Amino acid sequence: MNPLGVNLTDVWNDIPPVRHWKFKSKKRQTNQLSTKLLDRVIFMSSLPGDLIIDPFGGSGTTYAVCEANNRNWIGVEIQNCDVIIERLSEGNLDYHQNNDYVEK
Repeated sequence: MNPLGVNLTDVWNDIPPVRHWKFKSKKRQTNQLSTKLLDRVIFMSSLPGDLIIDPFGGSGTTYAVCEANNRNWIGVEIQNCDVIIERLSEGNLDYHQNNDYVEK
């Protein structure tokens, strides 16, 4: 075991499913992804200032993680976007702890 944390593999079993109420939007029952999962994917696949496109806005978790990680984003959602707007403007997204790091 790495003393600095979990070594990243192609199987991510350190990310729990989003079931706790504080990590979910109460106004939309769409599938909500873990902030830890999105944080990891966005961090690995982009650099600060890059553009992330998410065509399935849902509750806006991807957009909130992009904002927190200095990524630009474009999103699409076919339902009402009030939940996403509220989430981004009020900052009411609780983040899962993410201790990922990059070895140099």
